[in-house]
Amino acid sequence: MPHPNRQRSVAALAALALAATSVPVTASKREIRCDSRGLGYNFCRVDTGGRVELVDKHSLFSCREGRSWGYDDRGVWVDKGCSASFRVGRDDHHGNKAVLGAVVGLAALAAIAASRHKAEAAEVDSWAVGSFEGDDAREAVRVSLRILPGGQVSGRAGDHDITGHLQGARLEAGRQVFRIERQGTGFVAIDERDDTHRVTFNRIASGY
Repeated sequence: MPHPNRQRSVAALAALALAATSVPVTASKREIRCDSRGLGYNFCRVDTGGRVELVDKHSLFSCREGRSWGYDDRGVWVDKGCSASFRVGRDDHHGNKAVLGAVVGLAALAAIAASRHKAEAAEVDSWAVGSFEGDDAREAVRVSLRILPGGQVSGRAGDHDITGHLQGARLEAGRQVFRIERQGTGFVAIDERDDTHRVTFNRIASGY
């Protein structure tokens, strides 16, 4: 049963974050999405004003500045499977930075507290804990996964690092979601957006 004090702490942090977001923020920044299709290079033209921040990764593949994404004054480029949203430009009012920092900080504290409670409340089924390997025929890469009892997932797809989380039969990595079904000592991962995209994983090591 969830501890009442922990529930109250999470709720209080979330309430503070929501309250902070009611402070008006005026900025000239904008967000764009840029996708590496087929693991290839793509340049997304936009006036960056010399400032770009990665705000949300949408792909299984890692997005590392200088390796799989970057920018210049004319736009943002991505490569090696990186797909992400970027914030470009600069704030009109520097005073808003403190407000934004407070919002992000409070929201992060609430998220951390909630995720810790979630990890403590639900363990992954023992058959899904361990190290697995499989071949993703669609992406033409070999995928390795390491799944911990709390649901944390790490691994590699070809030459790229991937991270995610497993809860029940739902495997999330970035914005991609798979449904997993037990098969022998491993499992089959089925893309929720396209059930013809399937990857069969075989166990290569037990435990973690």
